[in-house]
Amino acid sequence: MSGIFLSYRRDDPSGWAGRLYEHLVREWGPGQVFMDIDAIAPGEDFREAIDHTMRACDVVIVVIGPTWLRARDDAGNRRLDDEGDNHRAEVVAALSADVRVVPVLVGGAPMPKVSELPEALRDLAYRNAAVLEDRRFASDVRALQDALAQFAETVASQRSVDGEAGRTAEAGGSRPRGPRPEPDPVRRERAPGRDVVPRRVPPGAWTLPAVLALSGTVLVAVWGVLVPRDWHGEQSGLRIGAALVLVAGAVAGLWSRDWRWVLAAGGAGLVGLALWLLQLLSTGHSVDDLLSPETDGIPNMITFAGALLVLVGGVMGTRAHVVRRG
Repeated sequence: MSGIFLSYRRDDPSGWAGRLYEHLVREWGPGQVFMDIDAIAPGEDFREAIDHTMRACDVVIVVIGPTWLRARDDAGNRRLDDEGDNHRAEVVAALSADVRVVPVLVGGAPMPKVSELPEALRDLAYRNAAVLEDRRFASDVRALQDALAQFAETVASQRSVDGEAGRTAEAGGSRPRGPRPEPDPVRRERAPGRDVVPRRVPPGAWTLPAVLALSGTVLVAVWGVLVPRDWHGEQSGLRIGAALVLVAGAVAGLWSRDWRWVLAAGGAGLVGLALWLLQLLSTGHSVDDLLSPETDGIPNMITFAGALLVLVGGVMGTRAHVVRRG
């Protein structure tokens, strides 16, 4: 495994972590960005699994929200002081693995001071932090992406130099002459088999949830608002209103990469369209009249299918951000 690991406390800035994860996946690809450590076998020491994962990554992003420092367990003890806390274990392992550790401050959180951190985490206070603010989220993430891209190029260049030096030494039967390349100041140790640097995905790349949600939004906008203005005209206002709510919410969610908006838009749109059909049934129209291809069945079904696509896309996008971790 290689790439970028996103470490965060689930009950602190989970919304921020999800949004950041989506942007990272769009830039680097789903196979290069990770939010959880999976496949820890029963009986396996989770500390070793975490340590292996951290050493196998090029970058570990630590998301720090407003309650990150003072988060407490059920007994009232600060979670950062608990050596058995998973999030703490991830950060400790990352700091000791010589990977690039990037604190990301969200929700107005300040950078923790050395005196506020337990001994094992104090090195984190010396790592330069990135800041994500809601009002300028896109530009802040862009700056972070550019910094990660620059670091990836540095790592790739260093590995190329190291590989060429190794091949020269093997061919000549001795160490190569000339000045020895400077060691990577960020990573001095590599896990076995590490020869892949995270690869950026073209900016236009879309994930499956985004494709589903966008396709559904277009269908609802065209068939629910723009084209069929004469369907059962006595109730068209309810249909158009429900369609506009869905389109506005889905566009806002896709633009901000906040899948909760997309999920809510799909649900609200389906409910509104269902109410519209119920209103038509109550005014004397039959089910065959609403669903038959000979009347309004085709546009009705297309509109409902679009709303369902938005809902499915919202569910898939939201579930991608759920981390099964305490």
